[in-house]
Amino acid sequence: MFYSEYICKALRVSDPTRPLFSFWTHFPNDDLNARILADASLDFCRTYRPDFLKTMPNGMYGVEDYGCEIDYSGISQGGVATIEFTPFSEVEDWAGIEEVHLGRGALRRELDSLSYILAEIGAVPVIFTVFSPMTIAGKLSKGKIYHQIRTGTELELIHRALALIAADVAALSREAIRLGATGIFFAHQDTDRSKVDADIFSDFVVPYDYEALAGARDGRFNILHLHGDSPRFIEMAHYPVHAINWHAWETLPTVSAAATITDKCLVGGINRWSITNDDRDEIKRQIDDTLALSGGKNVIITPGCTIRHPCNKDVLAFIRDYLLTNP
Repeated sequence: MFYSEYICKALRVSDPTRPLFSFWTHFPNDDLNARILADASLDFCRTYRPDFLKTMPNGMYGVEDYGCEIDYSGISQGGVATIEFTPFSEVEDWAGIEEVHLGRGALRRELDSLSYILAEIGAVPVIFTVFSPMTIAGKLSKGKIYHQIRTGTELELIHRALALIAADVAALSREAIRLGATGIFFAHQDTDRSKVDADIFSDFVVPYDYEALAGARDGRFNILHLHGDSPRFIEMAHYPVHAINWHAWETLPTVSAAATITDKCLVGGINRWSITNDDRDEIKRQIDDTLALSGGKNVIITPGCTIRHPCNKDVLAFIRDYLLTNP
């Protein structure tokens, strides 16, 4: 394995011949308190020694400050959080959306947690998690925004709402990098072809992604996460980021195809369900094949998505040990 000079500098790599790796999960309930979340993240980092630490907020933090009521109880059982109430149920409700503020609420909690982590983590790079504008809008509307767009009414309200959300994401990213984050993890849950058609993607997703990503232009290592079974990998390979994370070994493109499509760093290589199912032989195969099929380019071994809670700590230790001793 060999890493480019840029990757070595951005991620402070001391041994460019060893495969780099990281992984992430959730900390139910702990992730609602800045200090407790930071402590859990630091313990996770000290235990598993990843080459970068991705912040591990709850998946709904990006919508909390817009007035939603959220049920987090399902996370501890291996599920996801759900929105119990949102003020954006109908298309006309978008007229009432207002910008959120970094100095209070969930965004302040995440920035405070980041600050606590940065104060104690030492040389390990920290990547701060944010969500794309359409991902946030989709959660705020409980998925109704796609139907609202297709009906073709009040589209100016939707554009205005997405522009405001994009500005909020940009401001959050900019502040996280100013505080010392190495970059952002731009989590995008609306790239799936079965979920968003080409016209909606072109008009309502891409422009606002670029507006949001403008806030991370000073990031030294920004990662785009493509969530879903049929992501628009080719269409999004040009995004202004340094790396792409997708559900490798769960969906296309294959690792070898991804290495052909883009010159960006590939972040992935382990099917998260193999971790959940404690399939160590399959995990080893995936890691070995990812390193071989990537064609010698920059690749960081990670799961394709968040490892569902509760994650098997023994399996994570196995992955750590396998990669730390992999020539």
